[in-house]
Amino acid sequence: MTVLVASSISMPELASVFNQAFSDYLIEVYFTEHSLREYVRRHGLDLEASLVSEADGFLVGLLLCGSDGSTTWNGGMGIHPSWRRRGLGSELLDEWLVSSRITGNNRALLEVIKQNLVATNLYQSCGFRELRAYQGFEGRATWRRGAAIHTDDVERVEVETLLPVYRKGHSWQKRTDVLLRLDQFVALRTREGAEEGDGYLIYENVGGLMYIFDLVPNRAGAALLDHAVRQERPRLLRAVNAIDLVEEDFYRKLGFRPWIRNLEMVAQL
Repeated sequence: MTVLVASSISMPELASVFNQAFSDYLIEVYFTEHSLREYVRRHGLDLEASLVSEADGFLVGLLLCGSDGSTTWNGGMGIHPSWRRRGLGSELLDEWLVSSRITGNNRALLEVIKQNLVATNLYQSCGFRELRAYQGFEGRATWRRGAAIHTDDVERVEVETLLPVYRKGHSWQKRTDVLLRLDQFVALRTREGAEEGDGYLIYENVGGLMYIFDLVPNRAGAALLDHAVRQERPRLLRAVNAIDLVEEDFYRKLGFRPWIRNLEMVAQL
């Protein structure tokens, strides 16, 4: 295997490698050139540090990563199904960890779906340990809606406006700097004095799939979600990575069902 720097590969090629590596993933993953470029930007990934595997003249795997100078994060790693069980994943991980240590990082982070035992075992064999778990939830069209909030009590804001009240405890995928790059997301907030109280909702609706980036788990958050659903009419809602038991209970009471459960894992470099 030869390890290449991802920046030496064109974005369409990189999207193709990613899509093939994740073609049998537990959830559907597909990138176009544009959406992959946006994903890289949004999550602060560095193509100069990210890696691509080449074997027998074929691009067969990749590992996208970013860094803030002390912590490096894995934004997606996969190997083409036909090239697995040959040690290519371990080699990519080793290369990433060694180069990250050399450039001054002292820890590495990644997220993995808990049910993905092959990946989880691989990460553990490379020195990663579980840091914390996050629960995702999914809601269908039968999601239980409440009384409509008065439209005058709903304010659309820029995400920067939410910085003073943005909740803590999120994984690297919801860091504050990621929040500031959510150009295509909608941020709603209840106006001061609203009957429902103070809350906010940040979401994106793509093709009828509403992705809830963050939602305050209280009466105001529920009212804002109801308002957004009435406006957007999504076919499916997904709340990824609820951060605590209070939020988990919030989604369950709204009628959402548990979806994927992510493990955040860390390795000291």
